[in-house]
Amino acid sequence: MPSSGSSPRFRRPAPLFPATAEAIPGEPDPSTSTDLAHDSAQALLDGVFHSSDPEVVDRVLHLAAADGLSDLAALWSGSPATTLPGALWRLYVLHTWVQRHGEDVVHRYRAGSRTIPGLRYLSGFAEPPDVRQVQRTMDDILRGAFTGNLGLALTRAGAVATIVAHGTAQLADEDREDDRTRQAERLLSTGEELAAAGRHAEAGTLG
Repeated sequence: MPSSGSSPRFRRPAPLFPATAEAIPGEPDPSTSTDLAHDSAQALLDGVFHSSDPEVVDRVLHLAAADGLSDLAALWSGSPATTLPGALWRLYVLHTWVQRHGEDVVHRYRAGSRTIPGLRYLSGFAEPPDVRQVQRTMDDILRGAFTGNLGLALTRAGAVATIVAHGTAQLADEDREDDRTRQAERLLSTGEELAAAGRHAEAGTLG
């Protein structure tokens, strides 16, 4: 387990749970994948942002739940975190994980919020949160990425992932579970990537 003064580095973004990796099909043609990823992400963002139809927003909010992460993975999972498709991919994966594993997330969040309480206010979760509050807050964050401030939404998602990462690490130390240690490292990496994407979005430099 890395010390509190260091941050792990990884060769590539890792999924938050094994089922995601199993759902990802082969990558598209490299000659077209970059443009396709960016164009599809931008079209989705623009389409929702300029729509006044709440049903459009709701469909995008539940896009991964309705169609699965595999379709999004085929388009976006290979994109760097500081690009629009890469940032939205990580946001959708985190959102899906929270929706599917709410009780586990709450357990980890409560442990992590005691370690780094300063991030609690940025995440927007109640303290102590319950499952429905956590899931509703992640809905709000994802909705905000499309209808409000993308940079703020990504920054809030990064705070959520970071808090849960610290909680996962704490529980791993208590239980001496190597699997949880690896999960903590992946979550921390995702949190850092989302925070970096948020900074780029605020600066107008999200690729």
